[in-house]
Amino acid sequence: MHLNATDQMAAAGFFTKLFVDLNAVASEEQLLELFIELSTTAFLGISFDEIALQQIDEILMTAEQVSETFSVSGENPQ
Repeated sequence: MHLNATDQMAAAGFFTKLFVDLNAVASEEQLLELFIELSTTAFLGISFDEIALQQIDEILMTAEQVSETFSVSGENPQ
């Protein structure tokens, strides 16, 4: 993982926790909680290099697409 290889240990710890939590997701609500937690990365006080910031953006875009899929799947009619 890029963060470990570049000694960004605080960031690596944050994303390792998210990954573990993601593997335990059993509901849309849990996924939403992770998405919200991920969106707080800008406010954590952790420094990220440009590569890590690009990866965060990609993860957030993917999470948004997954969220939209849940919204249109009919599981949560609006």
